[in-house]
Amino acid sequence: MTHQPPPLSRHGRFARRAWILLDWAASAFSTVLITLVVAYVENLVFAKHVWGVEAGVIWAWTLAAAMLASAVLVPWVAAWADRRDGHQRALIIATCVGAGGFLMLAAAPPQARIAVVAAVVAACVGFDVAQVFTGSLLRRIAGDRDADRLSAYGFAAGYAGGAIALVIATAVFTAHARLGLDEAGGVRLAFAVTAAWWLVFSVPAAVARFDHGSGARHAATPGRELGAFASSLCRAAPGSADRAFAAVLGGAMLALGGVQTAIAQFSSLALQRFDLDGPALVRLVLLVQAVALPGAIIVGWLSTRFGRRPATVLCFGGWIGVLVVAWFVNSTQQLYGLAVLLALVLGGIQSLLRAAVAVLAPPGHAGVSFGLLQVGTKLSGCAASLAFGGLQLATGSPQSGLLALIAQLAVGWWLIRRLS
Repeated sequence: MTHQPPPLSRHGRFARRAWILLDWAASAFSTVLITLVVAYVENLVFAKHVWGVEAGVIWAWTLAAAMLASAVLVPWVAAWADRRDGHQRALIIATCVGAGGFLMLAAAPPQARIAVVAAVVAACVGFDVAQVFTGSLLRRIAGDRDADRLSAYGFAAGYAGGAIALVIATAVFTAHARLGLDEAGGVRLAFAVTAAWWLVFSVPAAVARFDHGSGARHAATPGRELGAFASSLCRAAPGSADRAFAAVLGGAMLALGGVQTAIAQFSSLALQRFDLDGPALVRLVLLVQAVALPGAIIVGWLSTRFGRRPATVLCFGGWIGVLVVAWFVNSTQQLYGLAVLLALVLGGIQSLLRAAVAVLAPPGHAGVSFGLLQVGTKLSGCAASLAFGGLQLATGSPQSGLLALIAQLAVGWWLIRRLS
């Protein structure tokens, strides 16, 4: 059963713009995380092997810890939101937690290493939970094919907003001497500015009027709600809509877990293998953002015009191809070429899968559907990050973890072939 949006009133148009701004706001976290935060953690906080392992391994395992924490928390929050129709409230709280993690990172000195790790984990978990409810609210403002277009616009806005926020944060860091701060103080101030960006541009979504849920019946507690929904998907008859949705959900979990791990490790690989300094890494990420913006819009148009299946084949095939090419990258020039290839398929696959889950989710269970998606994504991402760090530790090669990512994406593609 496809969801058709109501006629767009003034409040409906505002809700759509506010929803798109959520991607604009939250992408500041993503771009700063894979540039300034990873450089701060690896080059300042853990630069001298203070815990006895490479800084890159600590970074990979910090991300794994954040993914595991998200996997534990998200389903319960999502089930609660479905029962209480509290998706918007949960979104606001999660955004405050994520931005609060960045503020904690800004407040903690680099010598407080446990606090730094905890702040990164809190920011990542807040971001992850907020993404669940950004996705679940999409169903309330868009219909079937319209969801692809709106999701693509959101990702495009995210690339633009993330790039602008990164330029501002970098400018703040670069001006640290004129502000009377040392290098660590400058980057910490940039983290505070990023938190403010995230909060300010999320305000419209906090006051927008989104449609209410479908009024579906729910279990008495979040735990029972979660168990009943997962059980219904497992017991779904072959060929049924629920069975098809379960396959799409499983494939999306594996695919997004692999993609998120690849994105997070891209900056770390650039730092370790090619010794890029902070400004060079920022330029690399800005290049990715610039190319990914039109890429997301084009993929959204292709999906709307020709269907999700051909657009998904293009995105999955492109991602696997990029990871294969990454194995053979040996120069900075090749790294920039790889960044362009990655950007072309970066937002498309995420946008398509978000729209597909929003449209295919059973009525009244959008929150728990995105909650399960987030759990599976983080568990698969946690496994991929642990494998990435473990293979790097065992082989000494930052590229060795690519094999795990390629395999994970291939299995996800096989499962999601049901997508129409």
